[in-house]
Amino acid sequence: MSADAALWDDMLAEFRALGGTAENICLRQGLFGRGLFPVDPSQPIKLRVPDSLLVDHRYVQFYNDAFRLADDAPIGQRERAFLEAYEREFSWPAGRREIEGIFEVMQQASPELRELLKNGYYCYRWVAEPTPEVIQKRFLESRVIRYKGTDVIMPIVELANHGHATQYQTDDGVGLGGQFSGEILVRYQLCDPLQVFGKWGFASGDEAFALSVHLKVEQARILIGRGDVSSPPESKPFCPEIATVDERLKLSYLLLGHKQRPALARGIFTRMMRDRGRLRDEADSIFDTILHANRMHMLQLFAASEKAPQRLGNVLRKVARFQLEAMSHSIGRSDT
Repeated sequence: MSADAALWDDMLAEFRALGGTAENICLRQGLFGRGLFPVDPSQPIKLRVPDSLLVDHRYVQFYNDAFRLADDAPIGQRERAFLEAYEREFSWPAGRREIEGIFEVMQQASPELRELLKNGYYCYRWVAEPTPEVIQKRFLESRVIRYKGTDVIMPIVELANHGHATQYQTDDGVGLGGQFSGEILVRYQLCDPLQVFGKWGFASGDEAFALSVHLKVEQARILIGRGDVSSPPESKPFCPEIATVDERLKLSYLLLGHKQRPALARGIFTRMMRDRGRLRDEADSIFDTILHANRMHMLQLFAASEKAPQRLGNVLRKVARFQLEAMSHSIGRSDT
């Protein structure tokens, strides 16, 4: 057994002793870099982080670039020691290198591309000056999950890369489960088309969500955000939170296309407009304007990517392609 494998096994043994569940999982290199894999693909995996190890990210501090928990963090001494050791051995150093690599590539982009990425994307986070504090903040943002109303760090679970194989389990602790023929992949935040900047090499392709834009058309003023996509009741899937602010209609996000349910996106928007006294034809026109604005932005991204550093350009083209492909699955209208 290698030293790394022994360190992993020791970590899992302590994790289980503290109430965690870790069955049939190992850490190794895959298509997306480091990730979780089943030891035996013919058997299901089970991973669960108990509440006692789910700490609000606000208690995380960095001393001399080392991960620490604040003295007043509501956690036991043994649990604290485990989390700080886990971060030291398996998470923070590797995560820091990944994020530094992203900033390095972004710094090589032209001013025009950086400006394009800054407007309408989450990428404004990646065109900032990469100070140690900014890198630490990006690290935490990419490794927390909303649990019982709080953003908590999630040891071990956060090592799973993005994919559509499963979703996070948050009923009792935070975990993953199921059977996987290869790498254990979990769906990250739905509404971010540039999730790729958290981990190089992937982009979400099943749904397309509108960019964060302030759209002013003759019929309406609409502000579309990039908020988290919750898991709503099946009767109203992907319905955003809606508010009226200074005569503007503010949406927390907006679905623009869905491969499995192509009539859903327009149906949701039509219903929202109808509930607010808008005529259906007016809603159709506004929705088409939003689609056009998003398509044009993605085409601009395609054009700008040709002059980007090769690694960044490849990623941006993949993101734009997935978004355009998903938006093309907006056909008809479901009467929701």
